[in-house]
Amino acid sequence: MKRFISLIGLLLAAQVSLGQETKPWNVDRLCGRVQHLKRIPEKKQPNNYSDKREDLRDVRLELYESSGSASCCEGLRIAGSVVSAGHGQFGFKPERSGRYWLVAKWNGRDYKVPVVYQPQTKSPTLCSDQGIQIEDDGDASWWATITVD
Repeated sequence: MKRFISLIGLLLAAQVSLGQETKPWNVDRLCGRVQHLKRIPEKKQPNNYSDKREDLRDVRLELYESSGSASCCEGLRIAGSVVSAGHGQFGFKPERSGRYWLVAKWNGRDYKVPVVYQPQTKSPTLCSDQGIQIEDDGDASWWATITVD
């Protein structure tokens, strides 16, 4: 019986660790805006939420080179550091394409987002239409606005 319970615990722990693995976002420009995302429950329908976004200025962002399998960020080479501007704008110009960790340092925490940088010579991407969002639950992710004609 103890072995059965141990096996269930091991399977649950593996499931949780796999569930927390974040796929990297493919980007052709490493620039954008830092935003805080608040999800506000609707009064009449508590299972529905409205999103409220706030641009964050003076947030320190660091870019780390990644080997792809390494977790962030101890022992990884720093590729750049910037502070977000008035409307949360930031930008990096890495020397080469590859895997990176983008880390936003805000309210005493580090918010980490994996990205794969693949530059294009004439990129259609606007920096104002993408960036990193920090959520109330402690998660961070890359966001992008996609316009369909």
